[in-house]
Amino acid sequence: MGALEEGGKVATGTVEALKKNPIALALVVINLTFLLAFAFMLREISQAVERKDELLSELAKRCVVLSPNKGDRQ
Repeated sequence: MGALEEGGKVATGTVEALKKNPIALALVVINLTFLLAFAFMLREISQAVERKDELLSELAKRCVVLSPNKGDRQ
């Protein structure tokens, strides 16, 4: 048997098991919803951190002025 046929059998068996036990299906759906929500939240947090880092970098560039003569800070 090929891998495709085996995958089909596993999928069919899973669907049949979930038909017999709907609470398991509900738990799977809820877990997937939580995973998607956390993934979205982590993406938003990482974007906010990137924006903060850019702002801090820009602020640091404005605060530190190099002397034209020796490269010393003023």
